[in-house]
Amino acid sequence: MAPSFRPPQALSLGEDSSPLHRPQFLGPLGLAILCACNPQVNDPPRPHVLLISIDTLRADHLSSAGYPFETTPVLDEVAAQGMRFERCVSSTSWTLPAHITMLTGLPISAHGIDDDRLWRRRDAEGRAIAPDLRGRFLAESLQASGYDTAGWFTWKYLDARFGFGRGFDKWERLGHNFYSHPLVGPAWLAAKEADDADAMRELYAQHPDLFGVIHSTPEVVDHAISWLEERAPGDAPFFLFLHLFDVHNPYVSPEPFHSQFDPDYTGSIDGTRVTAPISPVQPDMEPRDLQNLIARYDGGIRHVDDELGRLLKTLGDLGLEQDTLIVVTSDHGEEFFEHGGKTHRGSVHMESIQVPLILRWPAGLKGGAVIEDTVGLVDLVPTILAATGSDHGAPLGGRNLLPLAKGAEASPRTYLSELVVFEEGQRVPLRRSSWIRGTQQITWDVRGREAGRVLHFDLSKPQGGYGPGVLLPEDDPRRAEFEREVARMRESLLRLRQASPRLESDLPPLTAFELQDLSSMGYGGGDDNFQTEGTEDRLPLDGGVWPDQE
Repeated sequence: MAPSFRPPQALSLGEDSSPLHRPQFLGPLGLAILCACNPQVNDPPRPHVLLISIDTLRADHLSSAGYPFETTPVLDEVAAQGMRFERCVSSTSWTLPAHITMLTGLPISAHGIDDDRLWRRRDAEGRAIAPDLRGRFLAESLQASGYDTAGWFTWKYLDARFGFGRGFDKWERLGHNFYSHPLVGPAWLAAKEADDADAMRELYAQHPDLFGVIHSTPEVVDHAISWLEERAPGDAPFFLFLHLFDVHNPYVSPEPFHSQFDPDYTGSIDGTRVTAPISPVQPDMEPRDLQNLIARYDGGIRHVDDELGRLLKTLGDLGLEQDTLIVVTSDHGEEFFEHGGKTHRGSVHMESIQVPLILRWPAGLKGGAVIEDTVGLVDLVPTILAATGSDHGAPLGGRNLLPLAKGAEASPRTYLSELVVFEEGQRVPLRRSSWIRGTQQITWDVRGREAGRVLHFDLSKPQGGYGPGVLLPEDDPRRAEFEREVARMRESLLRLRQASPRLESDLPPLTAFELQDLSSMGYGGGDDNFQTEGTEDRLPLDGGVWPDQE
C-alpha cells in the first residue's frame, strides 16, 4: 500500500529556528511575521544577493541532477561550490503567479493572483476591477534595509502592471520583439487593425531585428555586468534580480547550442511552432522527432548556462564572489507529453512544477551539500531575509532554508501548487492542485472534465511524479484523510491572506497592445471584457472570483 499522506495542519508561518529570525504574532490570528534580530558575532557580513530566474527550466534537465547530457556545466560548478536542492516545487506551472510567490514568499491562495484575466475584469457597468494582490515584495524589504536594488526581465508578465518592480531602484524589460517594443508595437497593431500592408512591410524593413526569435539572455547579462562594473568599492550591498527567457519555447537558440545535443537529426522539427494552431508538436509525433524537440530545449539551457558563465566571471573579477549569495531557480518546468500535455500552464505534474534551486555563498555556506528535503519557491524570501538580516513586516508562507545547509533536520510541511485553466470558449475554468509532503504527492482535479479525481504519486520511486499515479477512489481512507487536511490547510491560507497587506496602488487593466504582446507567445486568450461572479473573499483554492458554473 502506498505511504499515508499527511499534510500539516498549517502552513509554515515563521516556524523557522534561524538565529536571525524569531516570530512575532498577530494577536488571535497566530500568524508569524519574520523579523530580523541582531546578527550573531560570528555571522558573516551581509551579503550581496543575486537572484536568477531561468524561465521554464526543468529541474531534471540539469546535468548535476543526473541528466545524461552536459546541459549546465556552469551551474554544476555553482552547485558544487554551494548547495543544490533535489526537490524544489513551484506554486504553479506558469510565470506570473509563480514569480509573485518567488518574490513575496506567499502561496497563490494568499497573494491572490491565479490568472491574468484578473486584469481584464469588468463590473456590470463595464468599469475595470483591479486585482486584489496581497503581500510585500522582497525588494521593498531589502531596499528599506539599505540595499541597492536592480532588476532586468524579459517577459511581459513581470511588468510593473502586474505588481512587479516595487522596491527596485531600477526595473527594466529587455529583449523586446515587434509586439512588445514601446514604439514599434503600437504602430504594428494600428497597421494590422487598419489592414495596412504597406505600413506593416515598412515597419518590418525598418526593424528586422525585432522579427523572428529574440535571444534576450546576452542583453540581460550585458546590462547586469555593466551595472556591477559601474558600482564603486564601498557601495551599499546590492540585490540584483535577473529573469532569463531563452529556455522558453520556441526552442531556438544560437549555434552551436541549437544543434549541440542532436547534430545528426535530419527531420523537420526545428523547435518552432510549438504552440501554433497547426503545430507539428503533438502527442502522437514520431519518437525521433520528440527526441529532437527535447534536444532543442536542452540547447536553450546550455545557451543560458554559457551566458551565466560570463556573469559569474565578472563577479570573480570584481572581487564579489565570496560575499554574494547566488540563488538560481526557475518559475516552472516544461511538459513533453509525460502526462499527455506540452509546454506548461496545463497541469501540476512534476514536469511542470519541479524547478531547480541552487544556493552559493562562499562566506556563509559550506559547499557541496545536496539537500533531499522537499522545499519550494515560497521559501526563497524568508531564506534571503535571513541571510541579509532584513526586516520584512509582513506574513510569509515559507521557511528559511539556510539551517538545512548546516545539517538541521527539516520539519515536515506541505507545498501547495495551484492552477486555473480556461479552455477556449469556456467561462468556468478547470482547477487543479498539487500537494507535496516529503516524497508523497497528491494531485486533485477540483473542477472540470475530471472533477473529483485524486491521484497519489510516490516521488521516491524511479519515475516518481513523472510516471502514472494511483487513483484514490472515494472510499479510500487516504482520500478522506487528505480531504480533512485540505480543510485545515484552507483555514491557514485564509488567515495568511487576510493578514497580508494589500498593494497600495491599483493595477490598471491590460490594453489592446498588451494583449497582443501576450497572444504573440500563446498567452492572454479570452474576452478582454471578462465579467466574474465570484468574490474577492474566496480563496483561489476554492475558485476565487471565477464563476462556478456556466
